[in-house]
Amino acid sequence: MIPLLFPVKVFSLFAQNNNAHFMHGVASGDPTDDAVILWTRITTEFSGICNVEWQIANDEAFKNIVNKGFVTTSQDRDYTVKIDATNLESNQVYFYRFIYNETTSDIGVCKTLPDSLLKPLQIAVVSCNNYEDGYFTSFRHIADNKAIDYVFHLGDYIYEYGTGQYANKAFLEESNRLNDPLHELISLADYRKRYALYRKDKELQKAHRTKSFICIWDDHELANNAYFGGAKNHQSNEGNWTDRSAAAVQAYFEWMPVRAKSTSEMIRSIKIGKEANFFFLEERLDGRDKQLLSSDPEKFNSQRKMISKKQFDHLSDELKNSDARWNFLVNQVMFTGYKSKKIETVKEEDWWTGYPYQREQLIEVFESLKNPPIILTGDHHQSHVLELNAPDSANNKRIAWEFLTPSITSKNDDRLTSEQIAKKSKLLYKLNPHMIYNDIAAHGYFILKVSKKQINISYKFNSDILLRDGGERQGPDFTIDNLNNLKKNV
Repeated sequence: MIPLLFPVKVFSLFAQNNNAHFMHGVASGDPTDDAVILWTRITTEFSGICNVEWQIANDEAFKNIVNKGFVTTSQDRDYTVKIDATNLESNQVYFYRFIYNETTSDIGVCKTLPDSLLKPLQIAVVSCNNYEDGYFTSFRHIADNKAIDYVFHLGDYIYEYGTGQYANKAFLEESNRLNDPLHELISLADYRKRYALYRKDKELQKAHRTKSFICIWDDHELANNAYFGGAKNHQSNEGNWTDRSAAAVQAYFEWMPVRAKSTSEMIRSIKIGKEANFFFLEERLDGRDKQLLSSDPEKFNSQRKMISKKQFDHLSDELKNSDARWNFLVNQVMFTGYKSKKIETVKEEDWWTGYPYQREQLIEVFESLKNPPIILTGDHHQSHVLELNAPDSANNKRIAWEFLTPSITSKNDDRLTSEQIAKKSKLLYKLNPHMIYNDIAAHGYFILKVSKKQINISYKFNSDILLRDGGERQGPDFTIDNLNNLKKNV
């Protein structure tokens, strides 16, 4: 055992450490088969450089410390701490902690990636946790589920709006769960405060403390309907978009347990043996052009793009050359699309369907693959299972599936009556033969279970996000077998 340089207080993994230096908890993320990112933040009135010790061990008692070191932090990085702990073994659970000013953080648990699927891998797929729309109890359910290995967060981890601008007003009045700052996020200080608020949430802290997250951002970490040159929710009186987006990205890299240090590094992949490849896309700042309505003829211009040509070519090559049985696109916005009205004008210009030329190019890539890829999508706040068929195919050749995870709390059709929900859901099925399932009002997430011969998607719904102790109910369960057949399990 490596001796400690000074005495520390040891805390159980599942006991909340309330010392004032670690108010935002601990987190881990971006695991590889031999490394993982460890994160915390130091809360201090000291204005200089803080020296922080970190430790990672095989056991919760830290009798077998496998790696340790010191790191400094300061106001320049908002007193956040991020360590890339290396020289680890694959598919192993580790315990970690931080020590500052003779106090210790909560003990976190992380897990490195396997190098092959000797047993099924289970991943909670989540997105869209809006602080002013409800309680984050689904994160507690994820933390308490020992079968879950990792969490994929598909974006909208925070929301940039001022208080009440995008919220459940009745919930706000009853809970007094208000944004900080109260105004819309513009500056670096604003974005930092909003992350600090979210990371004080005990449910979210528990999920980060017990599971390793692999994250991508979407638009609200920046501003609503963001694209390379601006955003729908960025106005000329709010300063320069380049400055605002740079501030948002800096705060993200400070507060999130990601290895990336630039937008291009957020485009990454995970390969697990010959069983599974996960391709994480970046669909906001890498090259997306401004959203256009369907009435704009420029929408169909061959030069318009959702992602840069470099990212597209890389994804295309990786998919075509992949030897994995299962290929997953970890994706921010809906690819397949669907109709919601009998006379459709435009559903959402922010989807892949708003970039038809590049979408059709990617569909051509899908058509060339031996096995249909599986698209894991956030953003939409609703639960949908969609089958993507080749265009102009006489036999409706299936070329991909898309599974949309519901929001943790962000608004969907949960404000409608049960009768209105049932009527709308029925219409969606009628208008969209490729829609296998929909739930337009539930909140929660799904668990992706990957094995060599099949994958399983199991939806988990929150019983009531307006209750602090809201429970969890089982949603539908789907299986794709080794012959690429999808069935809904009873």
